[in-house]
Amino acid sequence: MKHYLGVDVGTSSLKAGLWREDGEFIAHASSAYETQRSAPTWAEQNPLDWWKALRESVQNILYTSGLTGQNIAGISVDSMGWTFVPVDRAGTPLYAAMTWQDRRAVTEATALRAHPDANRWVQLSANPLDEAYSTAKLRWLQIHHPDIYDQTDLLLMASAFINRKLTGQSICDYTQAYAFHCFDVHNLRWDESAAEAMEIDLAKLPPLVQSCDVIGEVTTAAATELGLAVGTPVIAGGLDAAVGAFGSGVTRAGLTADQGGTAFGLSVALDHVVVEPRLIFSPHVIPGLHLLQGGTVGGGTFDWFRQQLGYAEQVAADVTGHSPYSIMTDEADQSPPGANGLVFLPYLSGERSPIWDSNARGVFCGLNYTTKRADIIRAIMEGCVFAVYHNMLVAEESGAQVREWIGIGGAANSGSWCQLKADISNRPFTVMRRAKNEPGDNTLGLAVMAGYGTGHYPDLAKTIEQFLPRRTTYNPNPEHHALYQELFPIYRSLYERLIPTFSELTRFTSKIGQHS
Repeated sequence: MKHYLGVDVGTSSLKAGLWREDGEFIAHASSAYETQRSAPTWAEQNPLDWWKALRESVQNILYTSGLTGQNIAGISVDSMGWTFVPVDRAGTPLYAAMTWQDRRAVTEATALRAHPDANRWVQLSANPLDEAYSTAKLRWLQIHHPDIYDQTDLLLMASAFINRKLTGQSICDYTQAYAFHCFDVHNLRWDESAAEAMEIDLAKLPPLVQSCDVIGEVTTAAATELGLAVGTPVIAGGLDAAVGAFGSGVTRAGLTADQGGTAFGLSVALDHVVVEPRLIFSPHVIPGLHLLQGGTVGGGTFDWFRQQLGYAEQVAADVTGHSPYSIMTDEADQSPPGANGLVFLPYLSGERSPIWDSNARGVFCGLNYTTKRADIIRAIMEGCVFAVYHNMLVAEESGAQVREWIGIGGAANSGSWCQLKADISNRPFTVMRRAKNEPGDNTLGLAVMAGYGTGHYPDLAKTIEQFLPRRTTYNPNPEHHALYQELFPIYRSLYERLIPTFSELTRFTSKIGQHS
């Protein structure tokens, strides 16, 4: 039987999964890497750390499965978006990758929004001119490191960088291209006039391809380093949110994926282009479909708590062998809906849609002497889901219909998270998997894309639907939803009232940085 390898270059780790052609899970491996944060809104990674993580993961999978590289019939890679790598002619990184969490390019984004053509660029790309996008980060690189920009041969998105290391070929797939506002989402092409006005050299942007196009084969050098077979076909892959949505069964308009990991957000499938500058818009991996997305930085706050305040949970995890995150959600279940009046804004690195505010910061409001640890953890969870719910409401205002809400990512493995999302949104929340203990979503979706791209599967949508027979649905609790309908406006107003304070804090933090 054929086997397909899916590689997901995530925010905190690279995950790889090997799947058999009949949809059976074979092996999984992951390898973590660091994000460097030398300033409050900076978030950088070393692209070579991704490659090292891929090497470790592939070798682990081959060892665990007892298979060899010869057994793998195709490879597909996805990655976090808005994360580009400037490379020279040899494909060597010239600067760290500024990830989607990086919001340093405030001045550059402000200048882009003030440009006379700003509205045309938003209409062209169907995306706001925010500092988290690659457009503003590229302008920052041009201004602060013009020598590096001049040496740059190509600007590769994170998945494209791995593809280049695997095959020697450089591309940009449609689902990643929207990070640059010179991408015409209506006609799926680079727009020369927009690029020229934004001072982007189109010669530095790779050719555009469909996500399931075969872009090349594994080279001798890559095969030797990773343990793969020379000549293995590599498919373009795409944006992690788009691949995750596909891997969860979002194959038709109206189906909506909820991403629960380091990044939280939702992706509503549409069959037409919608320009809603408060949200994010990209092509889907399925030709003819698009995704109207909301993305929040909130998911990372759960990991922040574990690292900074979760010593007790980590010790318990070491003793019991359970995940510290599951221990934390068990604690949160001891607190009632509304966390005993504690509200949390999960904006630890500014915030993306729909508020687009780099000055926003994390806030606990309502602490008192009766506040317990369980209340704090539950408030964090509720704040993260409120951020996604806010995006959902904006999507529906734009005419999008959320017919079915489907969970993907690590949080979809937690009944606590899933029930909370159902209660806050007052919608059934569904998780679809092959089997309870199998990883799914991105690596399964990537495996199907690899099989489709190499001609093994005749229908992309029908294949993934066939491979997702197990459904678990969490129905909303009406009483809990009624409480959250009272709390959500408080959450919203808390941010709005703190906007001037956030600006003052940003100026103060900047002064501290100058004197440190």
